[in-house]
Amino acid sequence: PPECQELAFSTEEDFVTQGPVPPDGNPIISDGDLLGRNCLLCARNADLLAETFDVTVDLGLDAADIVDVETSLIAFSTELNSPHLGQFTQGDLLVTNGVIIPNRALTYAFGLGVVGYDIGLDAVHFVGDQRSILDLLGYLQTNPIQDPGILSDLLKESGVDIWFSTEGTWQVAGAPSFLDGDLLSARDGTIVAGNKALLPASVPAGIPDRGVDFGLDAVTTDRTGNQELIHFSTEILFDGEPSFTDGDVLKAGNGVIYTNSQLVTCFEPKADFLGLDALHMAVEDAFRFHLYMPVILRDQQ
Repeated sequence: PPECQELAFSTEEDFVTQGPVPPDGNPIISDGDLLGRNCLLCARNADLLAETFDVTVDLGLDAADIVDVETSLIAFSTELNSPHLGQFTQGDLLVTNGVIIPNRALTYAFGLGVVGYDIGLDAVHFVGDQRSILDLLGYLQTNPIQDPGILSDLLKESGVDIWFSTEGTWQVAGAPSFLDGDLLSARDGTIVAGNKALLPASVPAGIPDRGVDFGLDAVTTDRTGNQELIHFSTEILFDGEPSFTDGDVLKAGNGVIYTNSQLVTCFEPKADFLGLDALHMAVEDAFRFHLYMPVILRDQQ
């Protein structure tokens, strides 16, 4: 649905909805399901995995980017490895057209792909012209990545980049290092935005100078890669000023845009917050959402 193009997310925890029941009649919302604005169910985990990847168990949803809502083309990562040996890992980037971009290809420009180390995948966002992104994913559909070193060149040729974060931290002599809270470029092998750049100066984010890596659990911005429009979630909460939980939507350098409660209250879950694991937004319209979203929530209470 178009509403899922505007806002889509996953939670870190399973829960039972006490509010609207999804069309399939199942009141259980999984941490692998993709949810939308106004408590819309955009896709069950099975919708993402069963038909294309022949995976019928719920593997969670760790990252998501809705590339094209009309064709339901979604790039995502899972919390668990595929049950089919050697098919994909929780660090690989999957696309609903069957494309699998190995974790070692995403991190190759940082030196990890060379050693074959899978460091996980926590957040993802495609940057570039929409047509170019679709063309690249169409090409990869018939030309699977065999050599992880080729991805960076393909991204440069197509004018596309894949911004992502990892589950772990990487540091080795003679190679670029990063934290799991940094936003990375698969094309350039560089840090797009460090953890300390994403959070306000009052938050002690960044190692070693400010003291804490808050992680980067989800990220989204516009297709031009406007860093001022980056919206994201963290791995841990902060009780200072501005305070936030690991379920809130934050704006780069600006604090909380949506609380986790605003996202999930209409489901009437029996918990204060449920975490935020994946996030997609039409961020150019975020201010409009911010104005009317609380009204929608009040109307449903």
